[in-house]
Amino acid sequence: MLVPFILLLFLYIRGSKSFLGHTTQSRRIPKSQPLFAALGKLHDRKVQLDSGPSMQILSQLPQKFDKSKPPILFLHGSFHGAWCWAEHFFPFFADECGYVVVAPSWRGTGGTYAGDGVSKVKITEHASDLKEILERFSAIAEVPENLKPPVLVAHSFGGLAVMKALEDDPGLASKISGIAMMCSVPPSGNGKMTLRFLRRSLIDSYKITVGFAGKKCLKNDRLLRELFFGGPKQVLADGSVEDFGISDQDLKRYQKYFTRDSVATIDLVDLAKQLPSAKTINGRAPFIDELPPCLILGASRDFIVDREGVQETATYFGNDRPSIVDSPHDVMLGAKWKNAAALLLDWMAALH
Repeated sequence: MLVPFILLLFLYIRGSKSFLGHTTQSRRIPKSQPLFAALGKLHDRKVQLDSGPSMQILSQLPQKFDKSKPPILFLHGSFHGAWCWAEHFFPFFADECGYVVVAPSWRGTGGTYAGDGVSKVKITEHASDLKEILERFSAIAEVPENLKPPVLVAHSFGGLAVMKALEDDPGLASKISGIAMMCSVPPSGNGKMTLRFLRRSLIDSYKITVGFAGKKCLKNDRLLRELFFGGPKQVLADGSVEDFGISDQDLKRYQKYFTRDSVATIDLVDLAKQLPSAKTINGRAPFIDELPPCLILGASRDFIVDREGVQETATYFGNDRPSIVDSPHDVMLGAKWKNAAALLLDWMAALH
């Protein structure tokens, strides 16, 4: 068992934690039923991008438009799809707070097909797709053109895609009202973090490596809970069960989505040559003067991205004081989702 682990660890350190997960469905909707038909306000459609893919776009509109409020463009991370934002964040920000919300599923996933026989996706392809979404945002999101530019909210690997897109085209910053990075993979990818975990705990390093590179979390309930949702279920002193807001039914549903959404994965060899950290100046992005306001958010119970990784991302964006919320890695799911949502809402209030 040690030899396969070492091989997986080598590949994982060379690249980044970015086996992408995407799906076209959520909330126990049957496979044949479109999201928007089942949920009413939630719109699920495909948009053909000039950059290649027919991309899945989920969106939800508030009851009325408030031009002072910028739309929110949510970008998911590894093993996830646009569906993860539709669970809690979409109804909260659209219905309760009056924001236009939009979320694509990255190419190479169940929501956005990468092509016949495609098993690897390059980071530059994600950057290209994001650039086109920003350039055609009103048409893609089907919102009035006179709204403010969107705020990007990127989780986990989605953050690395944002960094790469801005590195390739700093002018994109003019098409963004703000950037919020949630438990983002740092500019150096997962290599340094994995080595830090290896020094701290061989067991934890093993769990992260086999969980992602080996995809063991797709079949191991306990491992999936540890990596994403705050830990395994616990029986408390009073006999009640602490499941961190993720029921067994939810867990099986997410495993199904993760499995369906991790068929085509990031090209790790290519990624190791394309990491944003290669072009930093004292740890900061070379385009830092062009950036809009930035929020860097980490989670106190994050099993995947450590505090050093959060700080590295904060330094990259010129924000030396990241915010830490009480949450596991998946800040948008489970019982703690309101902690990240509330912080994001407060920060966005200052943008309009």
